[in-house]
Amino acid sequence: MCKVSVIVPIYNAERYINKCIKSILGQTFTDFELILVNDGSTDKSLNLCLAFKGQDHRITVIDKQNEGSVRTRNKGLAAARSEYVLFVDVDDWIAVDMIEVLYNHAIRDHADITVCNRYKVLGRNSLIKRSGKSKYFDEPKLYIGGEVRTELVTAYLFGHPFPSALSAKLYKRELFANTGKYVERIHFLGDDLFYNIELFLKAERVKIIPTPLYYYRIGGFSSKYMPYLFEDAVNGYEIQKEVIEKYFLDSRDEQYIGISLMLLNTLKTCLKNLFSSNMSELNIKKMIESYVENYNVNECIKNSGSHSYFPDSYLQAIEHKDIEYLFKLGRNEYIKGIPKKYLYDVIGYL
Repeated sequence: MCKVSVIVPIYNAERYINKCIKSILGQTFTDFELILVNDGSTDKSLNLCLAFKGQDHRITVIDKQNEGSVRTRNKGLAAARSEYVLFVDVDDWIAVDMIEVLYNHAIRDHADITVCNRYKVLGRNSLIKRSGKSKYFDEPKLYIGGEVRTELVTAYLFGHPFPSALSAKLYKRELFANTGKYVERIHFLGDDLFYNIELFLKAERVKIIPTPLYYYRIGGFSSKYMPYLFEDAVNGYEIQKEVIEKYFLDSRDEQYIGISLMLLNTLKTCLKNLFSSNMSELNIKKMIESYVENYNVNECIKNSGSHSYFPDSYLQAIEHKDIEYLFKLGRNEYIKGIPKKYLYDVIGYL
């Protein structure tokens, strides 16, 4: 049995596969298996995966119908045989010594989860590159016992800059046993976040490494309408409430401020998302009306912390069901995003 299972979910990623997989196969640490899970790609992704498999015995290729990122990762986990698991997104790549560094820290510190910093890169040739700025990466630190919950899980409830992605983290595989009750309630938005909340609640020791070892490709802003976006946002809020009521009663009011801000922030994204659809103006307004009538949204605007973060005009529009105001807000946010999407798409090819 090898020491680390590297899992790469893949969907229509023929542009990125070579760079991603080569960065894994070229690691200074060699005692790993690489599990490539093809999620029903319609491009050449599967053929590229099979070609790599023919070159390296450490590679396993799983081909399945399109089911989304959660089930795709779970397929990889079911096939994993190692004590530790590392996820890499197919449009990203990793430093040559990433697995070695994470594994050595995990062994030395008996860590259940080992986290490194990331570079955010723009363009295939890293035209723009910067490491993540966060207080959590100021220095190496080992969180033990209750510190994991009070420092790190809390960050996931308050929007603090601690990365919610499954990538750039080395996990003990045993953490994934009997997990997934939160993420099963999510279609797409926040699937990594709600998986990690559950995993970090189970972890007793988490090691943070300031060194950026993972290259996260930013951009790829989608103009595709996401029909489940609002449902995911509300379900995520309800999950966070459950976590607070079970684990954070001593700081309940403070935690509710954090999750209220997160939902009201995401509501703006939901308004913008409506303009990526082919719905008529009338139907968009009906959708907005359903948003502002939602119990959880109205609960959030009553939270005192919301009034120090959002303009009164926004909160009042929700409270008084001012559909015209919210329609214009969503449309303006959509229009403002068009130049950024175009710029990122162009640079992404360079």
